Amino acid sequence: MKNKGFLITPVLILVLFLAICSHAVQLYAGDYKTITDMCDNKVEVPVNPERIACMHCVSPEKIMTLGKGSSIRLMAKQSPWAYRLFPEIKNAQTNRGITPKQMLDMKIDLVLYTPGMTKGEQYSAAGLKTVCTFSADTRPMNLDEFMENFKREVTLFGDLLGPDAKARADRYNKYFDKKVKQILSITSKIDNKNRPAVYYGGLRGSMLYGQGKGSVMHWNTEVSGGNYLPQALDDNHAKATMEQVLSWDPDIILLSGYCDSTDIVKKDPHWASMKAVKNGKVYRIPMGIYAWDHASNESVLLMIYMAKLFHPDLFKDWDMIREMKTFYSEVYGKTVTDQDAERILQNLPPL
Repeated sequence: MKNKGFLITPVLILVLFLAICSHAVQLYAGDYKTITDMCDNKVEVPVNPERIACMHCVSPEKIMTLGKGSSIRLMAKQSPWAYRLFPEIKNAQTNRGITPKQMLDMKIDLVLYTPGMTKGEQYSAAGLKTVCTFSADTRPMNLDEFMENFKREVTLFGDLLGPDAKARADRYNKYFDKKVKQILSITSKIDNKNRPAVYYGGLRGSMLYGQGKGSVMHWNTEVSGGNYLPQALDDNHAKATMEQVLSWDPDIILLSGYCDSTDIVKKDPHWASMKAVKNGKVYRIPMGIYAWDHASNESVLLMIYMAKLFHPDLFKDWDMIREMKTFYSEVYGKTVTDQDAERILQNLPPL
């Protein structure tokens, strides 16, 4: 009996060892996994990417807010609040002028891009792993599509960055659903005639450049109870003419968070005759971790901000400062003070 027990024990150990190894190979064969990106490409990516090149402008914000800011090696300059709340990104280099060869020398694990803007061919041709994180070719044409597409992008970053990021992405998407539904429970009952006509511009240093039909600003404005005038422009990033804006005569004018001042409108005689300017209804969108008008995870806050602008009586009980503090705490795990929140709303940097 002793010999039998002695023989069985090593066999069992060997079987268990082989089973564990086999399971590990299935999960982490070559330390890579396959994901589906926003261009519907099946892409093999590292299980735990540690060196990421962000060539798509929104990508750093998504990575930061999912807790992986230290993995960013290349990116465009970020907002003062991003550096204040996520100091780990200070080590990232600028992505301006960086070549694929330099990326290879840096041992970049992933290059994040968007077609038509930063593209991906030059990077993949050099042997770099590339992931499409946004595609304007699949702009959502209704509100349900927008909500699913927005959450899908957050989920993609969670899938890319690992289990901890995946949990944060899921938490964000639940928060997003909850807040959008709360806002829509009020704004969905507003007749079109009672919705303000809203114009948005201010990209590329011009009030005629903005976002058109199917864009993030289109659907954010719809959720918030506004009638988005630039939806007449069938493009994600679109340019209006002065004649079009004059004919629209908006009730409210919104400037991108990238604008330096509302003076671009208020001191321009071409805009002086418009209803929004005469009534003092010209606003610059806040800039927090990222510009709220650029598909930021802070879009939830933008919807609340705009709903309060468009329908102050209906949203008088919504405390913007409290909403911001709760959001940064629950979603990002960051603490902001009342003063911080006020400065973000005014598009001012940290003190």
